[in-house]
Amino acid sequence: MAYLPGEEERAQELPITDPRRVGVTARVLLIVAVLIPLDTYFMADLHRRGIEDPTIIALFWNVLFLFVILRAINEIFQRLTPRRALAQQELLALWILVSVATTPTGIDTVKTSWGTMQGYAYFMSPQNNWEQLFGEYVPESMTVNDLGALERLWMGDHSIFDEQNWRAWTGPISRWTLLFTFMWGGSAGLAVIFRKRWMERERMSFPIVQVPFEISRPTIPSLRMPVFWVAFSIAAGITLLNGLRAFYPGLPQIPVKMGQEPTLDLNRLLTGHPWNAMGRVYPAFYPFGIGLGLLIPQELSLSMWLFFLLWRAEAVLVAWLGWTSSSGFPFMKEQSFGGYLAILGFSLWAGRGYFKQVWDRILGRGDPAFDADEPMRYQTAFLIFLAGFVAVTMLGISIRMTAAVATAFFAQYYIMTMIVGRIRAEMGLPTHEIERLGPTVMQGNLLGARLLGKQNLTSLSVFFGFTRGLRNIPYPHMLEGLYLSGRTGLSGRRLLFACMAVIPLATALSYFWNLYLGYEHGIGADWNKWMPWSSQEAWKQLEGWLVADAGFDWARTVAIILGFAFYFGLQTVRSIWVWWPIHPAGYALSTTYYMQFLWMPMLVAWAIKSIASRYSGRGAVRHLQAVAFGLILGDVMMGSVWAVYSAVTRVETYTFWP
Repeated sequence: MAYLPGEEERAQELPITDPRRVGVTARVLLIVAVLIPLDTYFMADLHRRGIEDPTIIALFWNVLFLFVILRAINEIFQRLTPRRALAQQELLALWILVSVATTPTGIDTVKTSWGTMQGYAYFMSPQNNWEQLFGEYVPESMTVNDLGALERLWMGDHSIFDEQNWRAWTGPISRWTLLFTFMWGGSAGLAVIFRKRWMERERMSFPIVQVPFEISRPTIPSLRMPVFWVAFSIAAGITLLNGLRAFYPGLPQIPVKMGQEPTLDLNRLLTGHPWNAMGRVYPAFYPFGIGLGLLIPQELSLSMWLFFLLWRAEAVLVAWLGWTSSSGFPFMKEQSFGGYLAILGFSLWAGRGYFKQVWDRILGRGDPAFDADEPMRYQTAFLIFLAGFVAVTMLGISIRMTAAVATAFFAQYYIMTMIVGRIRAEMGLPTHEIERLGPTVMQGNLLGARLLGKQNLTSLSVFFGFTRGLRNIPYPHMLEGLYLSGRTGLSGRRLLFACMAVIPLATALSYFWNLYLGYEHGIGADWNKWMPWSSQEAWKQLEGWLVADAGFDWARTVAIILGFAFYFGLQTVRSIWVWWPIHPAGYALSTTYYMQFLWMPMLVAWAIKSIASRYSGRGAVRHLQAVAFGLILGDVMMGSVWAVYSAVTRVETYTFWP
């Protein structure tokens, strides 16, 4: 595989015959096989104890914690027996594979789909009238309807190894595992098709992956810079002190989290009409959030906090004018959705010449040299994607979706997948949730029960879990793996096939550990408030659609079109006036739920970069990068220590996020 222009200098040179150069070696696969059961158990245990999911942020903090530990162990081998130490390529392959293996365990995949699987049967009652409303349309093949098995799961003090328990879950979980395997496996083909355009032509910077890349280097340059240790000490010290305060209330706290210090909540000052329409505005100061903000472009961090406040101002204006309604006006989510579509649409339009060449190669035409240096030929990549797309579409049809609805559903899913990949590649945001904008919600809101019918809406609702927020999906990690292969020479082909192999293993283990802990402890008694709510979310939403019995929603459609046009206009202005300081992506991204947690870190990061660029020389860029690494690692490592301590001792401790 060809290296990216300007990346010929290697942090670690290995002979071309050295097997470690390919990255995905036998010992890497062995380490991954050991780590996946531990990681999936840890994630299920966090879920059980109500600790916020690591996959909510773009840089999975559980994977970063494991990676730093592995890097420290590898440093010992490097000093004692260098030949047995993992090469940089192997370390980075570990990072990608463990990240991909973590995606099924996240809040927007197994955790939510697991609740949806059981929610209808367990919460159906004469009061909610679900059985009469849509009971006959619920697909039995991907849901669990054995009330005895569900009662034992919610009560606890039972075992998943009892035949009466595991038998109820075997069929549905097998089908869900096949769904994720084919759906996410198909994404590997898309990663190859977009690689050259985004990495070599547009030179995307992949800010998120700069953290593991820096840690993987044989001599980590940032560690030799005093500013790294200052930033690390500040972030780790804050998290350590706040954690100790949970045991010693007399200690002071340093409020950096949302809601940690009530006096900082601006909403207590905005209680009257129309100011109370603004929603929650709280100045939090997450150290890792500031660090990630320092790694992204300055105009993007500016746009994030600026558009966040503008959206809040729009809510106040609409309330003042009396235009709010139960229908959701002014449809901020839909405006944002239009912006998301424009992010990908503008990219596809700008690269239309490139994608024509790709299509020619898929059809067997064009210059064979065009894809000779890719991990696989474009024709092979397209067939992998097509096989995944056809398989999941057929699975949708098998649960009684019409062919047109199933095709449209998974087409939109892959479009949203590419949008998330583009966001991470170009912007590296701390969080890239696309909350409630996936195909289940958008098709249900736009088309309604009259056009879709009860069966389609019910089948769409079964798939709500993995389209709810799209925060934890393998595609962007696969793209980042190909980016790292260009920088270090590890085999992108072997990495992609290894990613495809770990998906079914991690998915099955994630379901298993949740069931294991569930039957042991009882999800009704020990699972915080998440499971009762999560198990009903999709079905209550379906109930609302069926009761409303609405048709095509023109107002939401117009909002999407306006959002698309607004983004396209801002991007056009930015391409004409290079000095334009506003990044249009902020328009789409700042409506997300977790931007209320991160708008202030984005403002702080923007202010720091603005001051540094104005009053310091070019050397300030490297120093700011070291500060970013220090803030991220200090906060995440100390926060992870508290999480592990809590998991071992079963004592509630300080959580650094959210």
